[in-house]
Amino acid sequence: MTDQEPTTGELSRLIQRVEGRIGELSLEIRDLAAEWRSQIAAGALLGQRVGHLESSQGDQEARLRLVEQDLAGRKESAEKSRRTNMWIATAITVAGLVVTLVFNLIGK
Repeated sequence: MTDQEPTTGELSRLIQRVEGRIGELSLEIRDLAAEWRSQIAAGALLGQRVGHLESSQGDQEARLRLVEQDLAGRKESAEKSRRTNMWIATAITVAGLVVTLVFNLIGK
């Protein structure tokens, strides 16, 4: 048996098949490249969003600290007001007792 050389027609068909396959692979590569670009863009957007959220979190934490300080100030103010009101009520009660004693002593 002797090795036969491929005919020109066979070589032509083989070349056409290879060229077709190269075209298909080129399309697949373009699709993959487009998908990768899309993924890269999505990753960049996610990175920006994370940066924004981190910045927003810092702002929220600063606002929270301000609110906590304001609340502590209000609580302290309310406590001082309560103590002041208690002293005023005590003073009024003592004054009432003194007035009552004076009237009882004068009335006798």
